[in-house]
Amino acid sequence: MGVLEQVEAGALVCPLSGSPLRVDDGHLVTEDGARRFPVVDGVPVLLPEVGSDSYLSEEGGAMAAEYEQERGLIALRRRLDGWVNRRDTRPRALKEALQKVVWEQGEDAIVLSVGGGPDRWGDHITNLNIDRFANVDVVGDAYALPYADGSVDSILCWAVIEHLETPERAIAEMYRVLKPGGLALFNTPFLQAFHAYPNHFQNLTVVGQERLLERAGFAIKASGAHGATFALIDLCSVYMRSFLPGRLLPGVAARLLRLLAVVTAPLDRRLAEHPNGHVVASNVFVLARRP
Repeated sequence: MGVLEQVEAGALVCPLSGSPLRVDDGHLVTEDGARRFPVVDGVPVLLPEVGSDSYLSEEGGAMAAEYEQERGLIALRRRLDGWVNRRDTRPRALKEALQKVVWEQGEDAIVLSVGGGPDRWGDHITNLNIDRFANVDVVGDAYALPYADGSVDSILCWAVIEHLETPERAIAEMYRVLKPGGLALFNTPFLQAFHAYPNHFQNLTVVGQERLLERAGFAIKASGAHGATFALIDLCSVYMRSFLPGRLLPGVAARLLRLLAVVTAPLDRRLAEHPNGHVVASNVFVLARRP
């Protein structure tokens, strides 16, 4: 469902009052006219208050720098990292969860990717992020989602929880906007180095993520971990970039090392099914349902 269709359906609302919105002269306006939110190049900016995106400046603006600099060596590095990261190490349970949350949703469903962009999982997905990066459909805050109670069919939250200082608040918001019976899939780093987009507050184990979601009211449907060998390769790569002298040679060496992840992807698919697969892993995932 497109963004304007979500407005017409009453799903996209004021993040402060929860009031329905209407289109008015390039803005989204509450029914009483008290609040106006700009629409920039078709993207509604529904931040709860001025300055709510200020944490984009944390860690020297690392998130904006990473997302916006798409030229030269930076663009090449992003494409290489993206290609390596797309090597499929996901276990069967995670593939099935993605199928249910993303691909089995109907054409009229709202599939919300909280923290989505600049990548896009599919044309039917609504990417929500804190700024107007590439492929972002709605600018909003995870702590005050601009969606009505029980209006979202499914939620994807991929590599986001670690960047939230108070993840409980965001998870409570996701629970609120999800329809009863709706599914949410969370994928979060376990053994990964510090990475600030815009900051990095915590990693999670499988049981840690499960308990976090259960406290919010979610019922756990499936969980697991993946990327055992990739975790070792990635940490060694970050070690080289962080501590070896210079910039060019450590950067090249680190990325050549990361190419091993392509070769070891089949091994990691097998290790994800191992009884100890949760002990050493790059990421953990949980498929949860709102009762």
